[in-house]
Amino acid sequence: MECWVTRSTQARKKEVEKRGGYITRPMNSFMLYRSAFAERTKYWCLQNNHQVVSSVSGESWPLEPDHIRQKYNDLAKKERENHQLAHPGYKFSPSK
Repeated sequence: MECWVTRSTQARKKEVEKRGGYITRPMNSFMLYRSAFAERTKYWCLQNNHQVVSSVSGESWPLEPDHIRQKYNDLAKKERENHQLAHPGYKFSPSK
């Protein structure tokens, strides 16, 4: 996750180019956690179903010790800061 959060501004801009100019939101602490443990969750559940992975990750997140949750909170803060540096004019606007 550290590599994902600290990727360069150029890498972030290339991601936007690949998506046709669409800038994704920065990942929050739970989304970083879910991403980090998706493969492990798939192995435990013996399914490649995103609903199951999300469900199991969601149930395990509140059970994690404070230091693990704090680690992901810190990563999310870095992600927001780096996202802001790469996309200074970005403002989230949900599609309706």
